[in-house]
Amino acid sequence: MQPFIRLARGTSSPAILIVVVWCAALALVAVGPIDYPAQPSLIVLTVVGAGVLLFLVAYRAGGVLFERRFARQGQMHAPSSMMLNRIVIASSLIGIAGIGFIALDRTVLSGVSNGGYAEMLRCAPGLVDAVAIKRTPLLYLGYIMFSFGFVSVVVFLLRGEAIKGWAAALAQLSVVSPVGYALLYSGRMPILFVLVLIIVTILVRISEGRKPLPPGHHLLLKTIVAIGLFAIYSSSIWSSRQNFCAQVSPLIRELQAKQKERDAAQPQLEAAPKADEAPVRPSTEAGSSTTQPKSAEVMTATDFSKRMAEATAAPAPSPEVSSADAVLAIRLEAWNVKPRGYVTSALESSHLSARAAMIGLSTYFYLTHGVRTIDIAWHARDKFSRQWGVYEVGVLSPILRVFAPENQHVATMEAEQRSAGTYGFFPTVWLAAFIDFGIAGAVIYILVWGCVAGWSAAGARRSSLMTPQLLLVFVLASILLSPVQGPLGVANSALVLGSMLVVGLAVDVWTGTAKQGDQEKDQ
Repeated sequence: MQPFIRLARGTSSPAILIVVVWCAALALVAVGPIDYPAQPSLIVLTVVGAGVLLFLVAYRAGGVLFERRFARQGQMHAPSSMMLNRIVIASSLIGIAGIGFIALDRTVLSGVSNGGYAEMLRCAPGLVDAVAIKRTPLLYLGYIMFSFGFVSVVVFLLRGEAIKGWAAALAQLSVVSPVGYALLYSGRMPILFVLVLIIVTILVRISEGRKPLPPGHHLLLKTIVAIGLFAIYSSSIWSSRQNFCAQVSPLIRELQAKQKERDAAQPQLEAAPKADEAPVRPSTEAGSSTTQPKSAEVMTATDFSKRMAEATAAPAPSPEVSSADAVLAIRLEAWNVKPRGYVTSALESSHLSARAAMIGLSTYFYLTHGVRTIDIAWHARDKFSRQWGVYEVGVLSPILRVFAPENQHVATMEAEQRSAGTYGFFPTVWLAAFIDFGIAGAVIYILVWGCVAGWSAAGARRSSLMTPQLLLVFVLASILLSPVQGPLGVANSALVLGSMLVVGLAVDVWTGTAKQGDQEKDQ
């Protein structure tokens, strides 16, 4: 038990954890079950080494900053049980209501079968504008609110000894926010993100000399069940998505053809008023400039639902993956990689089933391919322009698409990634920072990340403030997921970070105000 406790305490330090995570990531790419040609390359090692070094320098500076500027605030009393219960109840209700608003908009008010639409976008992300989906203000309100469910879970696990009754029940029920978000968008990352938050919260508790989980509520059993269910969901989604994409491939090809027609027609329509050499009349010309040929119109939600029902009603194609050669051909050739010799031997000797190999290799590639993406992007670095957060902060893309349809920022970003060969692949924290802010901006980004890590670690260790603890949990989770994405790019984690700041500052300000009031009464 003591070795485990020492390990947990060590990895609860962001400085130690980032070194461990990236050494493990590079080692897994070098000797893991998938053979990435010539990886990790010298370029990758240089980029990763420079990024980790910058993080560690900033980490030290962040710790010094807290010691010199904020240590006095660490003397304030810990938040009261009543305050924690109220903040957890409020966060839980906001998060649950938020995911409810998103679900209501996407499944009822949108006019389209959300399940089929979300799955189709997983098969063909470029068709996001191919169907005329109705959106209401409830969707955007839900996006502002749902991330508080993540925070409620973390606060409960951090301070569960003081949280009782309805507050404790609502905090545990708040897990519907990440689970619902994942199901609505046919993804897995929101569930993975909340599980990682739970794991690092356990590390933080152990580092403080406390039990891994608050007593009662059967939390250990619930955590084990949640991880098991996620493993089942994660493994089953590969085969189900493969079958679904095969079923709706005719509809996808039709929508892609219509989208090409729209793209081809748009320049001609924009140039039409100049060709007429007639005075431009806004009442007529503006209308004609947005009219597209009938064959190139966006499919309505009603028509899409009908076509989707027809496509999914057809019998699913029989699975063709039954041998090692089929697994290799279907899953690996498209990635330009191959399984290691020991995997091929296990397949050929029937010690490993083709289905298990497909699921295992797919998941492994899903979590490790970002290292190769760094190398690809470095050689195509001149093709990238700064995106100023639009690449990482997922909520910004739909906002631009809906409220500024004339803005070409998202389209340009997608075109650049396709040209560079990185579209659809995970970027890691280092590449995400570069794509959003360029080389100089990426350096600042990593320095800020490291500084926040140092400040929060010192604050959690030296004070009873809530904000440093919540930030420390977020930073540790972002480090664990940094081989996949940047701190602001995991399942709308930017919104989760914002919610953590709101909740942490609310608790700390409330506690400080209450303490000041008590002192004035004593005087």
